[in-house]
Amino acid sequence: MCPSEMGTLWHLWSPVLISLAALFSKVTEGRGILESIQRFSLLPTYLPVTYHINNADVSFFLKEANQDIMRNSSLQSRVESFLIYKSKRLPALNASYGPFSLEQVVPQDLMLPSNPFGFTNTFSLNWRLKAYILQEKVYLSHPKVQVLFHIVGRDWDDHRDEKLPCLRVFAFRETREVRGSCRLGGALGLCVAQLEMLPGWFSPPTVVSGRRRPTEQPEGSPVELYYAVQPGDERGDCTKEDSRKGGGTPMGHNDVDESSPPLHRIGSVFLRETPSSPPLRELRLDSNVAVHYVPKTVRQGDVLTFPISISRNCTEDHFTLRAKVKKGVSIIAVRASSPSIWDVKQSSEYTGKYAPAVIVCQKLAAGSEK
Repeated sequence: MCPSEMGTLWHLWSPVLISLAALFSKVTEGRGILESIQRFSLLPTYLPVTYHINNADVSFFLKEANQDIMRNSSLQSRVESFLIYKSKRLPALNASYGPFSLEQVVPQDLMLPSNPFGFTNTFSLNWRLKAYILQEKVYLSHPKVQVLFHIVGRDWDDHRDEKLPCLRVFAFRETREVRGSCRLGGALGLCVAQLEMLPGWFSPPTVVSGRRRPTEQPEGSPVELYYAVQPGDERGDCTKEDSRKGGGTPMGHNDVDESSPPLHRIGSVFLRETPSSPPLRELRLDSNVAVHYVPKTVRQGDVLTFPISISRNCTEDHFTLRAKVKKGVSIIAVRASSPSIWDVKQSSEYTGKYAPAVIVCQKLAAGSEK
């Protein structure tokens, strides 16, 4: 085809091509608007930023169970929750978007809301202090309270000799307090603090004039326990003076002293004057004889007492009790509550490794005593 003919055809086709291009442009534009509307109606627009947590041994990004889908529907901001479970130093949050990235260290006050150690080169973010009351019920015959402290989250492969802090324990009752202390130490990082309760604390609380007498609690009088973390001296020993007391005035746990370390609650102990005897259970051997016992766990070296009662209507004047016992269990002594009526003695007729324990009871005179 000659150039002149081509030129003629080009002039003929140009309007058609231009019209088609314009038509296609309109269709494409209209479809793009519809897709954007549908996409916005189904999923909210969000900022496509990738997050990473650096300098942390173990960390997790969290997702709320009922998280609002519109919370992050913005191209300017985004909210993410994460948990730092284990870290030896302050972690850093890294945010990246395409070729751009930004990293910022997590502030220390956000990482240590409840860690009494603080954060230093010695006490890492992993350390947590646990406190356990060894005996929650305390009696006047043994008025001592013991609290076990130990560190969790410690790196057991790191055998450095850290100078662990001292722990001071406070027991509060009304306006009085007693104190004890111990210093964490050893490979396990533990110690036991002991406090001796005042004798007056075992009696019921005093009644203030104009107030009603408090109801007596069956478990005993409660006493609150708190502890504070204090650094040791230059040699690592715990200081003997009490920084929470001033001028010899008793202080309670609600008193504020900003110069002293904060108090952390341990729990409560209950003071009782005398221990209550647990109820006895009855094991009837027949219609005439019953054995009474206390249901409890027995340890090696414990001494147990088993009262034996005889029915008032019993006509027998002689009977023998045999008990099969395990190795290591033996009868220390037997006695009659009414020796003038009953003669009770242990028989030595049976001998051997697995010989039963035998007790012979002989009635001496008429009577109905046990």
